[in-house]
Amino acid sequence: MVVRVLIDADAIIKLHQSGLLAVVVGAFPCTIPQAVYEEVVTRGKARLHQDAEAIERIIAGAVTVVRTRERQQPETGLGAGELGILDLLATEKDTTVVSDDRRFLSLLSTQGTLFLTPADMLVVLTRRGVITKVEAREALERLRPLIRVTAYHDAWQDLELGGKR
Repeated sequence: MVVRVLIDADAIIKLHQSGLLAVVVGAFPCTIPQAVYEEVVTRGKARLHQDAEAIERIIAGAVTVVRTRERQQPETGLGAGELGILDLLATEKDTTVVSDDRRFLSLLSTQGTLFLTPADMLVVLTRRGVITKVEAREALERLRPLIRVTAYHDAWQDLELGGKR
């Protein structure tokens, strides 16, 4: 079964930093809310973030960008991108969210929504034979300064044990 992947801004940036954003968008049908695109690409380019143009090239034509309703940020403290993903979850079936935002992941967990962190995605790509363990370890090392220590160690252990923690 092909699973659609919904990716938030933090995960896009981290997957790009890991060197595997192009691999992810090539391996899975991916969707992002317009608010995520605006945060990562439009505002990223306006603020002269070096990776914004590279991310734009990677996701162009490979990622579906969907306009979602604009709404005020409720007390959850979630950003426009995460709120957009919540809107998409109402209509998208067989989806997995990729995020590293702890508040958002906590909410998804309480809703029973499947999610992965960027580090988890490296393990999934390895299990599916899309990348090798060596490539996953190299990507994980590039992610290391950007993710929680426990996420790094869990992913490293999953890679070493073949995902059998």
